Amino acid sequence: MKRIANRRWTLMICVAIFGCVAFCLLVLRSPFIRLFNRPSVETIGTDELQVLLAPLLSADQDATSVASSLPSDDFVLVDVRSEAETSVSVIPGAITKNEFEENAQDHTGKLIIAYCTVGVRSGDYTKHLSDQGWSAKNYEGSILRWIDSGLPLVTLQGTKTRRVHSYSDQYDVPDGYEQIVDWN
Repeated sequence: MKRIANRRWTLMICVAIFGCVAFCLLVLRSPFIRLFNRPSVETIGTDELQVLLAPLLSADQDATSVASSLPSDDFVLVDVRSEAETSVSVIPGAITKNEFEENAQDHTGKLIIAYCTVGVRSGDYTKHLSDQGWSAKNYEGSILRWIDSGLPLVTLQGTKTRRVHSYSDQYDVPDGYEQIVDWN
């Protein structure tokens, strides 16, 4: 009799675990599973991106002369973050996702390098672009990896800044940068 009772408890525990897993997979799918089921895309690291942006990073200038400093025939750096995030700062030489999409024909044949806060949204966008036939890479680690390397940021108007919108206060920013998480 004791053995039957133990089997019932084991069965009930297995059913409960299965139910929890099924709930997570079906109901919580988008935010939970997306973290573990990332699309496979080509990536670019900080060192390689820094080399591509070297003409811009070595110049002591505001971004008013950014367009003439970048090797625009080769690639375009696209910030896929929200307007609230990009209004705080971007990586020098970057354009917003909206700017890219409004002028996509100007970037035909170029490598598209996408980034966001940590690389999740830009990974999805890179996959989307690749599926449409674009040559695209995701900047691995994105803007938080950029500032972890102590690299500069600018506003969309081209002014140097040490402010970065980190999407969430769960992310740490290195000393010397001001963390913004306000969505106003």
